Amino acid sequence: MIEIMRLSPNDGYLEMEINRERVEMTVFLRETERMFKRVEHQIVRPGVVKISGFENLRDYEVYVRENGSGEESSRRLFKCGKTPGRVINYIHPKDKTYYPSGDSPASPSIVKCSDGRLIVSHDIFAGGCAQNLSKVFFSDDQGNSWNYLSEIYPCFWGKLFIHRDVLYMLGNSHEYGDLLLFKSDDFGKSWHKPEIVLRGGNRITGGPHKGPMPITEHKGRLWTAVDYGSWTVGEHRSGVISVRSDCDISDPENWISSSSFLPYDPQWEGTAKGETIGLLEGNVVVKPDGSLVNFLRYQTNLCEPNFGKAIYLYVDDEKPASELRFGKVVDFPGNLSKFSIYYDERTQKYWSLVSRGDAVNPGRRNELILLSSVNLDDWEVERVVLDYEHNGWHEDRDKVGFQYVDFIFDQEDILLVSRTGINGARSFHDANYITFHRIENYSGSAKDR
Repeated sequence: MIEIMRLSPNDGYLEMEINRERVEMTVFLRETERMFKRVEHQIVRPGVVKISGFENLRDYEVYVRENGSGEESSRRLFKCGKTPGRVINYIHPKDKTYYPSGDSPASPSIVKCSDGRLIVSHDIFAGGCAQNLSKVFFSDDQGNSWNYLSEIYPCFWGKLFIHRDVLYMLGNSHEYGDLLLFKSDDFGKSWHKPEIVLRGGNRITGGPHKGPMPITEHKGRLWTAVDYGSWTVGEHRSGVISVRSDCDISDPENWISSSSFLPYDPQWEGTAKGETIGLLEGNVVVKPDGSLVNFLRYQTNLCEPNFGKAIYLYVDDEKPASELRFGKVVDFPGNLSKFSIYYDERTQKYWSLVSRGDAVNPGRRNELILLSSVNLDDWEVERVVLDYEHNGWHEDRDKVGFQYVDFIFDQEDILLVSRTGINGARSFHDANYITFHRIENYSGSAKDR
């Protein structure tokens, strides 16, 4: 069956990928509520066509028909507009193509293969939906263009990682569902049946919670953070899972989880005062002294102060099943949205990309900044990467977001992927794009940029 696998709208044009590399087809287009008509299209590369001449910020609908068989694809909605970075994938907020999983792309994750290929994944969510489908894409030209690779089901909140030259995905079966490990022997073209690493629940009962959080190798084990709880339950307790790096990590019997998950305690020294759901979406990171910590998002939006704090907890790297213990509250100007922290050997610094809020609008996500630290305790703003709070953009903070960023180091550059809401997203939170960006010379001084 002929299908549209990927949409990439931008400033006045649409790129569209079809699941046929070579096929005679006709493209049909209409503005919403009008009749479909044939339109001219340009073949950009095998399976990818480009259509130009659109008015930005208007709704359009497109489908393709294979000329020989007469088969028709699903009809897809889109809206063009100026978009920062490179568009990996797009879903219009009223497009029901991926139901019952949802209609908003989220949870981006990125890895780089030994041959230079970039692989990116994202899931598809919407409140009240199944939230159990992830899509995978690749680029062979350093992120300048993207192609569809595969889908993973059931998979939500997934993180791609490469271990011993094999690609894996660690994700949930659905929101708060079983924590699953998927394995691919062909770098994402196909996936084995997943193994259950940790049994789950649901939003009502609570269950494993995570985002595309870092997988860290330390003292012969792979470590990553997992929360347990739910927004409905009213808390997420903090823990980790780990596995020996020299064993078969696809065997679920080899994984160890925290035997009990640590609840947030408002009596910890330095905590914000007020109502909070606590901590979630942690980063397992090795401190300069060799200790292992889980550095977490801190939900302070109803507290005093209402932004600018994060917490790390100590992990016992000799007893992987042990409960975590309180470490420290630190100043961190991006604590109200998921962030990733990675250590860079070249600069000997920790780096993170965060959505910067302020006291008036602590939860806004329309300004993305790059942070660095030499010790995880003291953080410095290195640069503003994307600023749609102060640049005069026609949409405000309620409609624009750059969030849940994952990234990798690529020599002197950072390659990042963002859950991006812009150009008519349902909200800043319910994004419509997954976008790719390159930060050149990320560690250089201001005069070098």
